[in-house]
Amino acid sequence: MTIRQDFTSYQLSIGKSLKVEENRIRELIGKEHWLTDGEHKEQLLREAIANVLPETFRVGTGFICYPADETSSGQIDILITPKSSPTLYKKGELHFVTASSVTAIIEVKTKLSRGKKLRDVIEKLSRQIRDIRSTNQNCWAGLFIYNKGRLTDQDVLTELQSITGSDPLGCINCVAIGEDIFIRYWENGHRQSGLQQQAIWHSYTLKGLSHPYLISNVIEHCTGQIDEQQAQALYPLRGEYGKEALRSRYAFLGQETVEQFEERS
Repeated sequence: MTIRQDFTSYQLSIGKSLKVEENRIRELIGKEHWLTDGEHKEQLLREAIANVLPETFRVGTGFICYPADETSSGQIDILITPKSSPTLYKKGELHFVTASSVTAIIEVKTKLSRGKKLRDVIEKLSRQIRDIRSTNQNCWAGLFIYNKGRLTDQDVLTELQSITGSDPLGCINCVAIGEDIFIRYWENGHRQSGLQQQAIWHSYTLKGLSHPYLISNVIEHCTGQIDEQQAQALYPLRGEYGKEALRSRYAFLGQETVEQFEERS
């Protein structure tokens, strides 16, 4: 008997699982300590990524060292490095590495308000990835926000565009804003966009799949290439346009306006 699989439900369950664990921890911590539970949320996401990432990678937290300048980054919430690359220091999940050893970095936030807090986080992450890419241009950067609050895709796209300017080295690849809103950077544009084929961010309304899609994107980046069957499992929104049917807004790198996509007829 053939067993029918539902990969959309499977990916939705990943997001729901993160939410369940987030709430479970909050109930144990108590409301008076909610502002300090960020470390636990970082751990939850590290575990979710490590569960599906090939075992040739380390998933931890830590610092990136720049020996030539005798400096280091601030602490990276999620630091993904290949096991084939050396670490300068490792104890448990805490890693110290050079920029050449980094495959991906992720900043994790419980919630962000528009304005200065959002801008500070994007500036920090953009600066960190720019520093890494000065010697390792293949590194990936993501921003994972557990709860949307009042934040909109337009708020985030505006800050991404403003802070990055025209420098692709500072581009953040993916942003998950709560459970529904997802932003992805397309280095050479997207052929289904109907727009000029140049560097651009698209935002999407994915209804429960924002967090799993960020995880899938970092998996795809780390593994280098996925086949069609893996793509169907990681990105279950298929059909003629896939998730492009759910796109909302776009922002070109090096420009100053965020535009709305026209609705498909």
